[in-house]
Amino acid sequence: MKKWVIIIIVVIVALLAIGILHDAGYLNFQSKTLTMLFAALAGPYMFIKNKLFNRNSPESVEEIVNRAKDGLIKDDEHREDYDNKIAQKEKEINSLNAQLNSLDLKLKEMETKTQTVSAQVREMTTEEITKEFEKLYGNEKDD
Repeated sequence: MKKWVIIIIVVIVALLAIGILHDAGYLNFQSKTLTMLFAALAGPYMFIKNKLFNRNSPESVEEIVNRAKDGLIKDDEHREDYDNKIAQKEKEINSLNAQLNSLDLKLKEMETKTQTVSAQVREMTTEEITKEFEKLYGNEKDD
């Protein structure tokens, strides 16, 4: 009789050990048959564990749903914040593009002015050049 009690206790302890190891994820084998065998042996442990430590109570489900709703609200706020930041950056980019375009136009105008001035200077005689120089910088001979 004592042998049977010891054998039953050993079998129960072995089933508990297999159930705990399977639940923790340590018993994942390549063989489907071996995995199915250990999962079947872990079944009673999982049943007892779920009955004793019921994680699917209505309160815990409501808590999970409320956390998910809060997370969605925070996500929406976060998204709105980033959308506003993106809109501000796009406005800045558009402003900078407008400034760049106006500076490009000014640069082109300056380039055309330099080309026309250099063409005018090439056409001028030396007397005209000296007169223009004296207009701009004064006559240093008189000083």
